[in-house]
Amino acid sequence: MSSPTDTSISPRLSKQENDGPLSKSRLRRTGLFFFIITIIGLLPQVLDLSPALKAAGLSIVFPGAGFLTLGGWVVLLMPLTFLLYKLSLFIWFGTGAIIAPFIVIGGSALLAANMSGDSSWQPALYITLAFVAAREIKKLLKSKKETKENLARQTERQAFLPEALAQAKDRACPEATAGERELSETELANMRYCFERALQPIGQFQGYNKIDQFQTSALRYQINSVAYSLATMQCHYTPNFHGYLNEAQQRLIEQTLERPIWGYWALENMWGNFNFNFDPACKDNIMLTGFFGLQVGLYMSATGDQRYAEPGSLTFKYSKNKVYKHSIHTLIQSIVDNQRDQEFCLYPCEPNWVYTPCNFMGMKALAVYDRLFGTSHFKDIFEPFLAKLDSEFTRIDGSVMPLRSNLTGFSIPFPFADDIRGFFFNPLDQDRALEAWAFARQEMTYYEDGQLKIHLDGKGLDMGNYTKTEAAKVQNIMCAAREFGDTEVADAALVLLDEMYPKTSEEDGVLEYKCSNANNANIARARILGTNDWRNAITQGPSATTLTGPILTDAKYPDVLVAKAYSHTGSDLDLVLYPGKGVSIQAITIERLQMNTDYSASINEQVITLHSDEQGRITTEIFLEGRTAILLKPTD
Repeated sequence: MSSPTDTSISPRLSKQENDGPLSKSRLRRTGLFFFIITIIGLLPQVLDLSPALKAAGLSIVFPGAGFLTLGGWVVLLMPLTFLLYKLSLFIWFGTGAIIAPFIVIGGSALLAANMSGDSSWQPALYITLAFVAAREIKKLLKSKKETKENLARQTERQAFLPEALAQAKDRACPEATAGERELSETELANMRYCFERALQPIGQFQGYNKIDQFQTSALRYQINSVAYSLATMQCHYTPNFHGYLNEAQQRLIEQTLERPIWGYWALENMWGNFNFNFDPACKDNIMLTGFFGLQVGLYMSATGDQRYAEPGSLTFKYSKNKVYKHSIHTLIQSIVDNQRDQEFCLYPCEPNWVYTPCNFMGMKALAVYDRLFGTSHFKDIFEPFLAKLDSEFTRIDGSVMPLRSNLTGFSIPFPFADDIRGFFFNPLDQDRALEAWAFARQEMTYYEDGQLKIHLDGKGLDMGNYTKTEAAKVQNIMCAAREFGDTEVADAALVLLDEMYPKTSEEDGVLEYKCSNANNANIARARILGTNDWRNAITQGPSATTLTGPILTDAKYPDVLVAKAYSHTGSDLDLVLYPGKGVSIQAITIERLQMNTDYSASINEQVITLHSDEQGRITTEIFLEGRTAILLKPTD
């Protein structure tokens, strides 16, 4: 993992082609496949075979073209078939169902052959060839246009990158000193959004978006987003608060093990890989193992809880008699094995579709795991990972392709802007991450009357609920800006959120915005981030003193809100509490203390003495009215 050191032009801005050697090989193979299919489809015409074979043949040359041979009203089935074919490609892309396009093509060929009569409409062949030629010309022109635009952007970026990098470094705020921060009341209200969703009973998802379980609105991604926010809070603000914060994260982990969350994989593996092994941590599926592995690793890192290292501690339940027993060790081994087995190194989410963001999450899971268990998976894989990322998944303009088919070699547009790429990548390589942020900062902001503004083009999409909105884009910008210490951009993004998507629920103390569940959880995290917080949560975790010092274990939610819980020395406990339901007296329990020892407790600067029991535990009542600061330490 590197740190930013210079402002030289990135070698990634010297590429002349988007496709690397392996992608070109796959594209040539795909082109040859379609060429052979076209020849086979034209043979009945060339050999003047039966009308049925001519209809079937043209159907595989171009979707629905076989219906042209029938003439009359039946030709209307061609555009219908073409639309179904386009839909099947979307289904393949969205769910990994590679059989979908073949079903449409094969079904239309059989139907056209079955409907054929004694003769064929002669112009059908020429119309079909015209469609094929038009398709290929369109692809060629589109490719040339994209290449021209990418080269122009490459030139622009080569010109501004050195200065943009230098400015990004100059703007960055220093990292916060460990143990000095606490959450504000507004930040606590925003974090309560995550607690409200995380503390539900297993199987309940009130407040979640329930749309599909295959793409970005899936429940698993919403769970991940909530969990990452809670883990970030615990690592940097409340590492010595376990209690309902631990319980919330444990429930999110247990939720993920239930069939409604991961059962999509049984279907995808069958219709995408033709594999009937339903184990979600076997072949492919980095969209689960990467995101979930990181979720579990961050929880273990922030708490020191080793329960998920035990065999079978992460058991995916498909049915009463069909379960798949895993632990953090086997989840990580699945990532390692898949990356080593793939020529692209990066490996698929949906069968045959490689998403770079998912693979970034997998690499971060390896980084956390290596730190916790002393392994070297990240170090062993990162160099070939970067090599393939640069050659096969990086465009001419230096941005990363979010999606490529490892089967066909095709790359497909998918939202993954440079700002969030920088945030995703900062724990892995700060040089590359800062480069992405420099691109984004330069191209998405401008000044008007001396005030920084953010470009919004009205084309935003909230991937958590598929609604057209700029909320997700603004949240991503705020998240990245906080991570890179750019408070000017972060503050401007927060102003936009408050103006465009006003808070919808504050009466009960929970802060929520008008956007998807996942986006709300990400906003809560963005609000509390500081410079390199996401990176440090993964590469460092909380300080050693917090993992051995006293912990607040029992406090009632939402009556007691914890803004800070930190052990500076390993024997003290620095707490800041707020009442969540008005002024009240609340019982709290502190554990991991020295046994039978007197402790000095300064509560809003009033000092009392408390005594730990045989288990090293203190239970006491605290009067909560507004901010309540407590400093507990052994008496001299």
